[in-house]
Amino acid sequence: MNYYTIICDIKSSKTIENREELQYKIIDMLKDTNNTFKDIIASPFLITIGDEWQGLLKYPCDYFEVIHFFKKNLNGVKFYTGIGVGSIRIHNFELTVNQLDGPSFYRAREAINLAKSKNSPLTILFDSWNDF
Repeated sequence: MNYYTIICDIKSSKTIENREELQYKIIDMLKDTNNTFKDIIASPFLITIGDEWQGLLKYPCDYFEVIHFFKKNLNGVKFYTGIGVGSIRIHNFELTVNQLDGPSFYRAREAINLAKSKNSPLTILFDSWNDF
């Protein structure tokens, strides 16, 4: 079974004034995200490091709707998005998203790093075309 792992990270966050205010805005946004999109979320979004957040969506679904929700709520704050599409190895969804593992997560980490290195707002990587 495949999933979308989404990792987002604020662009140049260390240079943002009122960074603490932005952190609280992200926390509130993720609470709203997890409620609004609960039907397509396999593991809720949460902040993983600093101003980076991650979540796991069921496949297939309209992941662009979730990204658009982030953009709308962050109102002009630029962020990178890396999406990994593929399987996962740990299926205990009582765990938090940062405790799960598998190719979807590896691709998402690779995708967010690639997005940052290419200064691209969105990068999507697939585990294997054979899975689709």
